[in-house]
Parts: sequence; C-alpha cells; structure tokens
Amino acid sequence: MQNLPKIPQGEFVERKKSIQKLMESYSIDLLFFYGDDRAVFGANHTRWLTDYAAHFEPILSVIPRNGDIHSATGAESETFYNNTAKIGQIHVVNEFNMPEEEYPYTKPIGFKQFLDILVQESGSSKAKIGFVGESSFPHWLIELINSFDFETVSTKELELSYRALRASKSPAEIAVLRYGFEIAEAGLEAGIKALEVGVTERDVAAEIEYTMRKMGSEGSGIDTIVGFGKKNTFPILTRTTFNTLQAGDLALLTIAPRYEGYHGVIARPISMGPASKEVRSAIESAIGASEASAAMLKVGAVGADISGAGLDVLRKANLIDLCVYSGIHSVGTSEFEPPILTSVSDFILPNNSFLSIDVPLFMASWGGFRVETGYQVSSDGVTRFSKAPLAYLEK
Repeated sequence: MQNLPKIPQGEFVERKKSIQKLMESYSIDLLFFYGDDRAVFGANHTRWLTDYAAHFEPILSVIPRNGDIHSATGAESETFYNNTAKIGQIHVVNEFNMPEEEYPYTKPIGFKQFLDILVQESGSSKAKIGFVGESSFPHWLIELINSFDFETVSTKELELSYRALRASKSPAEIAVLRYGFEIAEAGLEAGIKALEVGVTERDVAAEIEYTMRKMGSEGSGIDTIVGFGKKNTFPILTRTTFNTLQAGDLALLTIAPRYEGYHGVIARPISMGPASKEVRSAIESAIGASEASAAMLKVGAVGADISGAGLDVLRKANLIDLCVYSGIHSVGTSEFEPPILTSVSDFILPNNSFLSIDVPLFMASWGGFRVETGYQVSSDGVTRFSKAPLAYLEK
C-alpha cells in the first residue's frame, strides 16, 4: 500500500494561493468554508482545502486574502486536525464545543477572538467577507458571523470560478481518482459475485465494502446501495436490509468508495435470470442514453449538449418520466459535486475533468435502477473507468 497515489502537501498550498488570487480579484478579505460529517457534501470544501475531514464536530475554515488558513472547531477535534490536515492552523472555539461538556486539557477561545486573529492576518480593519457553499452553513453560524461588523460581498461569480478551478483535476488528483475508480470496479465485481438466491442485501454490501477496504478505501461518499426486487429498487435511495434475493429479482448495486478524500463511482442493474421484456428494454435504453452522452464528451463541450443527448434517447423510448434527476456531474471530494450538467447547463468542460454519467430510471411499476460510469475528459481523449460492460447483465 506504500506506493498508492496521494495528494502531496504542496498541492494544498497551491490551492490556497489560487483561492487567494480569486479573492484579490473580487476584493474579498476573508472567505468562509464550512465542513461537517454529513454524507455526500459535508467534508467537500474543507477536505479539498486542507485534507481535513470533519467528524463529530463541525469545522469553519477561513482563508484570509494574505496569510494562512485558520479553522475553528471543537476541543475533541484539535489533535485530529493536527494529525491529518496538510495545511492551516486550528483553533478550539467555544461555539463549536459540545454543550455541557468539559475539556480541562485545552483553553478554548471565543468566536470574536478567532475572528480578530483573522482580521489581523488579512490586514484589513474593516474586512469584506464572502461564503463558499453558503447553503451548507448552519443558520446559527451564519447569524453569528453576520453579527460582527463585516461587509458581506456576493460570491456568486467567485464561486463559479472556484467550481471551474476544481473541475480541472491536477495530475495528483487524476492518479487518486483513477485508483478510486479501480476500487469501485473491484467492489462491483465482488458484489456481482456475491449475488445468489437467498443472500441478503447486507451480505452483498459486506462483500463489496470488505473488498474496497482491503484496497485502501477509507469509507464511502454515499452508503453502499444494494437493493433487491421491486420494493427496494423502486425509490431513488434505499438502505441495505435483510431482504433476500429471489429468482427473477432485479438487483441494483451503487458503489462510491472514498479514497484520499476522492471518489470512484459505479452502478449497474443485474437481473437474476431473464428479465421481463419491459425491464430489459428499459436497461438497454438507459445504456443507450449513457453512450449518447458519453459520445458528446470532449474538452470544450457544453453541459446541456452532453445531458441533452442522453435525454433524447429516453424521450424516444418513452422513459423520460422515469428519469428522476440530473445524473451527469463532476466527481471529486464530493461524490456528487458541481458542475451538475443539466438540460440547460452552460458549463464548458475543461481539460482533465472527471464526470460521472448516471442514467437513473426509478419509480416504475417494476422498480428501478441506475447505470453509472465515470469518465476522464482530456485533450488526449476520453477514458471510461469501467471494465464492467455497459450491457444488460444477467446472472
């Protein structure tokens, strides 16, 4: 495991500098990012900035226009941060501590003192501030920040620039993502191998996750989804249960391992024996939609064109009403990160972007499934990260 790819510390330093250049162009003195351990999106920004994944206690990371990243969290996370983060200074702040708990081994500061440190480092006596991913901030924290004498600057345009910056992956990110997709592929293979009549969803999930952990996965961007039969494949999301696999069932596997903070992702439906004509036709149409979108991938392609190609296939197959969300998205420190390529997306694919093409067909009379595969788009061409065929799979 010693030679597995990682993001080097120097890359986090360069990310900070890139954000500070954006802040300079938008006249922002302090830029706020929030992180917690919420599945899918919680650690997205703070993991990308510092390599720190919040657990138990949330974290507020702030970049001043000049100087180092400073983060506020609770007392139990201080040593955790120092042990895992690649960059930045951590501060134990009263407002982030657990209520009614005592921490005799540390001396927390108040939130105002934390902000005073940041204002001093930014070099501005009346700081202009902005938020990235503001919708993920808890209400109490936004109110607390806004109670101080700051001028809040709109970060709508800055956030678009930030997203574009993150959409083009570095060589180190490419190596990490490639390996993450290898882990996902191995998990899928283990899951398919475990599918036998009478096995439970949790049995199959255990085989998937054991395989991925052995390869270096640190967890999952979303809980591993294993669903059997109409009831447990009908909803968009499902939790694995003790439901057992029956002959003739449709099984759905959706796998998103997290490796070094980044995600591989893959999903396939597998029929336990011949599927009905209706189900098989739906699977083949979903595959056709995936391939149509993939055929549009290239540097400079427009999001709406990529999404639209797949949606056209589903319309012709009279399945568009089952396509329940926009499934084409970037992949990184969130399994489902912007840009999301919708039918109206004007996002232009940069070099070295990583995309997941997810075709979701759910809430049908027979259940549902998704066909999901990852791609790298570069000036050298398009790479599909899956040996598992985009084909009707029957066992």
